[in-house]
Amino acid sequence: MQTPEQIKVESKTWKTIYPPYIDSTLTTAQGRRLGKSNCVPYPQLMEISQCLSSLGLRHVIDQHAGFPKDIFKQGRIKVRLYAEDKKPYNPQIKCKHTLLQTIAKLIKSIPNRKVEVPPYIAQMEIEKQNKPPQKKQTSTKKKHKNG
Repeated sequence: MQTPEQIKVESKTWKTIYPPYIDSTLTTAQGRRLGKSNCVPYPQLMEISQCLSSLGLRHVIDQHAGFPKDIFKQGRIKVRLYAEDKKPYNPQIKCKHTLLQTIAKLIKSIPNRKVEVPPYIAQMEIEKQNKPPQKKQTSTKKKHKNG
């Protein structure tokens, strides 16, 4: 059995998956990697981990790693796709893109999946609703006619 330190060193060469990669509520500029129709709203680390386990892929969850494009989105999963001889562990999954598509499909198939809005997003929505509407500013400058 490997120690956590050994796993951490070994997992540096593994593929990294952040939940925003398959989040349908985000844009591609915000980090989404698939088309919206292939994604799910607000995927959770544990859901992704369950999918990876069902695919027979070894993985490590790092709950405290921040997503580079938005540090408020915490958590990532490191996945070992290939063996030492460069052959995929799961013959159906040959690349990271296929893995992301498969994870999203598996999450969609979870019966009675509860979509949980992350707390920081819920707080932002509350603040938007409580903010008084801003008055439209009219300019007091007069237009000059050049003559």
